[in-house]
Amino acid sequence: MIKNTTFRILYQTIYVVLGFLGVIGSVGYFENSFSGEFYVYYTNLSNYICLGIMVACLVQTIKINRKKQDEFCTVLPLFKFLCVIMILVTFLVYNILLSSGKTASEYFSSPSNLLMHLILPLMFIADWIMFYEHGKVRWFYPLLSTIMPLVYVILILIRAGIIGAANISVKILYPYFFLNVDNLGWGGFFAWIGILVAIFIFIGYIFYFFDNFKLFKQKFKRLNKKDK
Repeated sequence: MIKNTTFRILYQTIYVVLGFLGVIGSVGYFENSFSGEFYVYYTNLSNYICLGIMVACLVQTIKINRKKQDEFCTVLPLFKFLCVIMILVTFLVYNILLSSGKTASEYFSSPSNLLMHLILPLMFIADWIMFYEHGKVRWFYPLLSTIMPLVYVILILIRAGIIGAANISVKILYPYFFLNVDNLGWGGFFAWIGILVAIFIFIGYIFYFFDNFKLFKQKFKRLNKKDK
């Protein structure tokens, strides 16, 4: 964990600059074609939220630095943790499930793809690891990490229902195959949602144990002493 605010300003500034480039790329700028349906992609929305959090973190870091102090970042610690889980799942789902159709050349030659699916997610997670005080994550935080993705799923279903009822022509009705109720049926849809929710919770508890490692280590030592 790093308290040095000078290094933090540099790191978070780089993230914010790359984040805004990612936002520009997410609407099709780098491909010279505007995508009016950029808002339906979970990748974009999760990165937008993380960018907002990082801007707030950078502002706080600058204020702390002006006071000639070195402190941990304290901006919305619960929400930051939830966003860490959210963006990590974004990273994993895309790179494991969704990018299989891309060649290495296609993957690495797209600035938007690299920023939104690789660089920004890893930088955001590293920011939490390096600059936030640990030992603060509560046992129920991983369960809360499912709220944002479930809200997203509900909104996508509502959008699809409205578009379908109004017979509106769009390029993208379901942005991901595991949300396509028409192809999967409700049984397949709920199976995929159950798997993804379980992934969120599982990853959340990995980070929970990581965050509280020192506390668990101390408890383990106490138990060993009692047994002796």
